[in-house]
Amino acid sequence: MPLLPLAAPYLCPSTPHISRSSILLTIPDASALVSLVFLEGLFIFFFLFALGDLVNCLTDRDLDAIYKPHLTEAVLGIGVRGVLLQAVGSGLAAVALAAHLSWRQDRWLILGMTLAALFVAQAYSAEPLRLKRRGLWQLAFYWLGLFAGPMILSAFFFVDRPSTEVVAVALSYGLLQTGVILVNTAEDYPEDRQMGVRTAIVAVGPHRGVSLALGLTALGSVALLATLASLCRERHLGTWFWAGALIPPTLSCAFVLRCFVRLRREIAGKSEADTIAVLKKTGRLAPILITSVALGTLLSAVLLFLAP
Repeated sequence: MPLLPLAAPYLCPSTPHISRSSILLTIPDASALVSLVFLEGLFIFFFLFALGDLVNCLTDRDLDAIYKPHLTEAVLGIGVRGVLLQAVGSGLAAVALAAHLSWRQDRWLILGMTLAALFVAQAYSAEPLRLKRRGLWQLAFYWLGLFAGPMILSAFFFVDRPSTEVVAVALSYGLLQTGVILVNTAEDYPEDRQMGVRTAIVAVGPHRGVSLALGLTALGSVALLATLASLCRERHLGTWFWAGALIPPTLSCAFVLRCFVRLRREIAGKSEADTIAVLKKTGRLAPILITSVALGTLLSAVLLFLAP
């Protein structure tokens, strides 16, 4: 039984979209999208996220046996040794591609960032750090390790130094999506607390966790839209390009913020049991929220790339 398809819930669906967004804000023309550099970079991300998924499934196989048995069955179907071999193979493949790309582009920071990504990918799930059990450190991993880091790395594939705006887009987008994922993890609050997994939502509690998620998404939304507007102004775009570049991400951010404001209102004054029931219902919307923000930002990047 193949493990990777069953591990798909751990792979954030927005990351490939937003990595392409940062590339579109970096490259001068479309020829880069059919280059060997782009292809190698794409596979670097594939192997890095595969490694993270594999390690996560392996280290959580006992916990998943209760709440996500299909993942445990996948691990047992392949065997612990087989999963380890896949993880090691994924890591070696990512490093080999990064080394070749660094040599080809004469940018050895690509290899350095890839090695750092390997460490962070396993540190999220494996001892001794196991960031997913260290409260707010889990949010730092989401922000920098899952979103902003991959975006900045993808920009280095094509330029020696990403622009300030590209870095700002990466950081603001990562902050926004970290808030969304925080609500997504909230649906597992009772199970994580029972099993002693001190996630960010367990550390702060469900009510404060929702308020924190709303704050992160609001701050990230404002920063992201301001950065995109700055890019429009720098490129002296006309009114129609301004509208095309800003409307999609604005609608996506508004959709997320509306959902979170409504969520906080719904759980206000409710007991823990009722709050958890609401969080579990809202958690099912998380993939839609994540993807909507990713696609809105990608559409904006496409318009900025095509603009004269």
